Amino acid sequence: MKKTKIDLRIPLFFIWPFGAFLVSFNTIASRKSQIIYIFFNTLFGYSFAFTDVSADSYRVAFGFNEFYYRNLSTIFNEYLNGYHTDLYRYSAISLVKNFTNNPKLLFAFLGFVFGVFSYKSVKLFLKVKGIEKSFSIFILCLVFISLNSVVSINGARFYTAAIICLCSVINLMVYNNRLWLLGLLSTFLFHFSFLMIIPFLLIFYLFRKRLFKTEQTSSWIFTIFIITFFSSFILESNIINLGGISSMLLPSIASKVDMYNSSEMTELYSERTKSFFHTVTATFNYFSRFYIFFLIFKIKKMLKDCSVETPELNSLFNFVLLFFSITFMLTLFPSGGRFMTISTQMFFFFLIRFYVHFKSNTLQKYILGFVPVYSFFILFNVVYLGFILTSSKIWYGNIFWIIYEGMGYKFIYF
Repeated sequence: MKKTKIDLRIPLFFIWPFGAFLVSFNTIASRKSQIIYIFFNTLFGYSFAFTDVSADSYRVAFGFNEFYYRNLSTIFNEYLNGYHTDLYRYSAISLVKNFTNNPKLLFAFLGFVFGVFSYKSVKLFLKVKGIEKSFSIFILCLVFISLNSVVSINGARFYTAAIICLCSVINLMVYNNRLWLLGLLSTFLFHFSFLMIIPFLLIFYLFRKRLFKTEQTSSWIFTIFIITFFSSFILESNIINLGGISSMLLPSIASKVDMYNSSEMTELYSERTKSFFHTVTATFNYFSRFYIFFLIFKIKKMLKDCSVETPELNSLFNFVLLFFSITFMLTLFPSGGRFMTISTQMFFFFLIRFYVHFKSNTLQKYILGFVPVYSFFILFNVVYLGFILTSSKIWYGNIFWIIYEGMGYKFIYF
């Protein structure tokens, strides 16, 4: 007799949500895995502890606690009149503040929104014909997910915009799904800084057939990639003046752009980077950037020497190079380095497809090299921050215990 498999993922989620979240990756495309993935992100947001005063989550919870309730219509009008730089944060605060003063429920909402788009990005990433279960694929998945992981709910505004931007770019550039133009254009409502990158991405999409050749790697794109790569290390911070751009923006956004483009902000970030932690972090970031730079040279040669035509890979490779070039230049602005998250995830989106097509022992060794390259990033930005920012119950508790612990929570001032 044929044995019937019993699916225990949903029951496991109630008993051990984190365990069910890990198991869901085994069948990530299924409806049940989607539910588990999104609701674990929601539960993770709910589990934030708000004890680290330097964390974005503490500052947002502080603002939520001090917020005087206004309805969504008022928030929208305030945004149009230039009182807020982003619409998402205050809209979310207004929505949740309507029925509770518990910041954990605000972060549950932020986690839910982040989880919806994060799941879409993972599904797009693994949408590869001929993909297999192997250690190389596992490494690529681990790095891709870690670059903008569930811990990023801590900085929900920027990183939600980043994951929406990634999904939009993939759907537009790879699948030509024009509906995602709305997704791309909406990103600045989550974080104002995306106004700096949206115009470039729109140009890439509208002129993609002319810009990104399908038969070879464009030499001019590769030259720009190399120049911007080294410029990001050599040029001084804020060397580009954005005064002309800020004059065309809403007053609140313009003042924010001017602040980030000021010498005072440059000096502030310069002081922060002198700490031991930032020195170590910067070293690993540079190491990973140089390793990707090295891999791109190898990939370029393999695409050139390939006897079989690979038009889709060639076109995607050209786009990744130009996308990197834009984000390299954005690193010259304070906090602009965060945009590297999107272009790097886009590179891994390309790489997993390249690996499936050109699988070899040499390529597997290059992928194995990502283990030491991203070890610090994963251990600190995902594991360590995940533990210090949240309640420990999220890692071993059941769903009822986690929810009960946060019921009636009141914000504590430190």
